[in-house]
Amino acid sequence: MKSEIVKEKLIRKGAEANLYYGRWFDKEVLFKYRIPKQYRIKVLDNQIRTARTLNEAKALIKVKNYGLNVPQVYEIDVKNALIIMKFIYGFTLKEILNGLNENKIQEYFKAIGKYIAILHKNGHIHGDITTSNILITKDEDIFLIDFGLHDYSDSIEDKSVDLHLLKRVLISTHGKVYKPSYNAFLEGYRLEYGPEGKSECMNVIKNILVVETRGRYIKKEERL
Repeated sequence: MKSEIVKEKLIRKGAEANLYYGRWFDKEVLFKYRIPKQYRIKVLDNQIRTARTLNEAKALIKVKNYGLNVPQVYEIDVKNALIIMKFIYGFTLKEILNGLNENKIQEYFKAIGKYIAILHKNGHIHGDITTSNILITKDEDIFLIDFGLHDYSDSIEDKSVDLHLLKRVLISTHGKVYKPSYNAFLEGYRLEYGPEGKSECMNVIKNILVVETRGRYIKKEERL
């Protein structure tokens, strides 16, 4: 595989993975390497990194089949805990949100609400819905990225926690536009669930308040 890869630039150094921009054959790609953890037993560490790499890659492939915009997976290198995926040019929503007018905010968040509802209706939990994990391209296409904490669940609780994280991020980082952003998101979420899913949708949204009363919930990455 080495002869096929040209790694050019470290984009982000994270606690769980490093992201590199580069080329794979004739394609511009993103290399996502899951970092070995020295504090874990090597065999266990390899198992965890392999499982998470496969989980994320398979999730991206499945989600794309629902018609959602996510990076296309080109290659999975289990041995090196590596995913090679299409590089998406764009800005994170975090970078541009505070400068958007209210109409554009509502347009984007209504669409994002529909995206997340599609995930939830199909038993997917993103696990890290933040404005840093939503890309807006120059053509105003919306991409969901970073499925590193993805899980499968039909639980009302897990879906509520998914939405609660976005709410917290909007309040803490984008307080000035929190209300129009969050209200538009919930509107899109409800619309996608539709009349046939009204009961589940209402239970998910109601349960966000229950999650909030606990003060702090344990993130998935902190459970191991």
